[in-house]
Amino acid sequence: MNLRLLQLGDSALPIGGYSHSWGLEATIDHGDVCDALTLEGWVRLWLRYSSGPCEGVVVAAVCRAATEADWPLVAVANDLLDATVVPTTLRHASREMGEQLLSLADSWAWAAPAVAELRAASAGPWHHAPVFATLAATAGATPIDALLVYLHQAALGVIGAGVRAIPIGHTHGQQVLSRLHDDIRDLAEELADRALDTAGSFCPAYEVICDAQSHLYTRLFRS
Repeated sequence: MNLRLLQLGDSALPIGGYSHSWGLEATIDHGDVCDALTLEGWVRLWLRYSSGPCEGVVVAAVCRAATEADWPLVAVANDLLDATVVPTTLRHASREMGEQLLSLADSWAWAAPAVAELRAASAGPWHHAPVFATLAATAGATPIDALLVYLHQAALGVIGAGVRAIPIGHTHGQQVLSRLHDDIRDLAEELADRALDTAGSFCPAYEVICDAQSHLYTRLFRS
């Protein structure tokens, strides 16, 4: 069992993920998500059409590149996210989490050399997906394993936001996550071999709702 990869995929890592809903809070405010069933549908669509095709493809591609010590390509992946993550709140969240994960990993003996390689490849700021993928590769993960853990962690983060914001019980949240496992596995298998230059998603309605998040009268989450 890869304990380093398990730690990397822990939703309790102190990198700021707990403070973001990735647009879910605005969706709840709009009335489109109101219970466990609609939360499950929303997370499934978010993984399939937004997070998976964009950050998911980056994770798999960067895992391959980092395994081969292709640091220029890793830096290109980071620049690609700067251009493709359009909602400002999401772009800032991705950078903040990436930089915090870098700082945390610098204290792990096994990960510190990879952190130094990333810092040498680009001054940053670094997005979460390429940092995660680089550390996963350093931990010995294959691209598909890295992608499985990344998508699982992403789904768990959004479900956790739903548990607090809808609100629903933690038992319901775990039931939703369990029902998404097959979707996560299928999506990881579909995306694991895709080239970096195919990364990106086109979800205008999602981008609009993410922008609306920043204009809510009161909110629990930053994005």
